[in-house]
Amino acid sequence: MNLILAFIDAHMDYLWEGDRYSVVGSQSRSSNGGDALLVVESPTLRLRFVRDRGQLLLDFQPAAEHRDEWWSVDLVRRLLLGRPEPSAVLDESYAAFLGEHLTEVEARFGAERWPATRDELKKLKVRRSKEMWG
Repeated sequence: MNLILAFIDAHMDYLWEGDRYSVVGSQSRSSNGGDALLVVESPTLRLRFVRDRGQLLLDFQPAAEHRDEWWSVDLVRRLLLGRPEPSAVLDESYAAFLGEHLTEVEARFGAERWPATRDELKKLKVRRSKEMWG
């Protein structure tokens, strides 16, 4: 959990400005080398930070969504910027991207635009899979 919190503190403190996001869930397992999960949420968007085998990952979901369907940061950045990403591991460039585009990401995951966004993300996920595996 410490790695997640340190990363957010160093690179994503904009999440806490104006009480925009709040922590809604967490979980950690010291027996698995420090694997952890932290979920933060705004009225529109839910973010899931995961530490898995020493790597940080970030996934997105509409706050109104109640199914277990999450969308990785590389797909969300590809959706907005139109280019494939080499990795889904959370790093400073993804944090900077989200800081610059958070309002647009929230709008895309909002109730009005979510159905179209979901369709686009599904297509990008298939395209990414074909690019990776042929």
